Amino acid sequence: MRIVAIALAAVLGLTTVARSEPVELKQVPADAKWLIHVDVDAMREATVVQKAYHKCMEMHKDAQKHFDKVREMLGLDLKKDLHGITIYGKDLDRHHGVVIVHADVNQKLLLEKAQKAPDHKVAKYGSFEIHSWTHKHGKQSHTAFGTFFKPNVLVLAGCDKALQAALDVLDGKSPGITDEKSPLGGRLAPGACLIVRATAFGPKVKCPILKDADSLRVTLGENKGQSFYRARLTMKSSEAADQVKSIVEGFKAMVGLSHGSDALAMKLVGAIKVTTQDKAVRIAWSAPAEDVWTAIEKAGKEMREKWAKKHGAAAPGGVHKAPTCDKPSTCPAKSDKPK
Repeated sequence: MRIVAIALAAVLGLTTVARSEPVELKQVPADAKWLIHVDVDAMREATVVQKAYHKCMEMHKDAQKHFDKVREMLGLDLKKDLHGITIYGKDLDRHHGVVIVHADVNQKLLLEKAQKAPDHKVAKYGSFEIHSWTHKHGKQSHTAFGTFFKPNVLVLAGCDKALQAALDVLDGKSPGITDEKSPLGGRLAPGACLIVRATAFGPKVKCPILKDADSLRVTLGENKGQSFYRARLTMKSSEAADQVKSIVEGFKAMVGLSHGSDALAMKLVGAIKVTTQDKAVRIAWSAPAEDVWTAIEKAGKEMREKWAKKHGAAAPGGVHKAPTCDKPSTCPAKSDKPK
């Protein structure tokens, strides 16, 4: 839990930065089947993220050491240099996915580290130098590929053909998403921090809801002090759409049973609106960001208290209270007698 919290603070590091543009859909191939975009600059500006950052820094005094270590390893200050990450694919094979990182990095340092990686090789593709190396994860390993499209645009992929195709799109040689009516096209909501769009789910999908879906759109962010969530699922049938609506309504009912006395929780959950139209399901939610943070902080406190009660110690980042003794005169910890 401690490492996760510090990592979250690092990725969402708060600082004053020049605002970058949101994801440019034209950088994603027109035939992509799914995309995920994280606008890190937008997250830094969000009230909830700002407060979460300060809370993490307060709870983990050594967080700056982790920032320094990442900067030493990658030449990247996560508190200001990382602007956005776009991930997409033309199928669900994870080795065919592409990652585009918009960041102000130390290009020379990264290239030097790549040259020291296992099985490092360099191949030319047009004017680009494509680096490949063996990436190990536990007992598994695979070949990874990467290159700089620009000094502040790093492109990574699990196979060389996927990387080459990505460069063609970025270079304008292959079409990107420009039609608003395309499956992954359409306008981007102001303040969007996370965007997920997908279509044509295959048999490998394990989620029962997505197995019955033809497309998915999710947007999460903050605009003018309001946190918001928008989702649209196009299901294979109107019956499947009604089932999704029932699941959401059931979730709201469960929260009502378990947190009925919590006025803020009921206010936030009550703001969830779900509607159906034929095969489409729309979920919309918005609430004041200050209320959202108050609820998150309260939930975090309750989790730490449960941790302390279960383990007899404070949760990571919490304050540990020494155990008390009913008989201080016979307790070794309280005894004044010399040992």
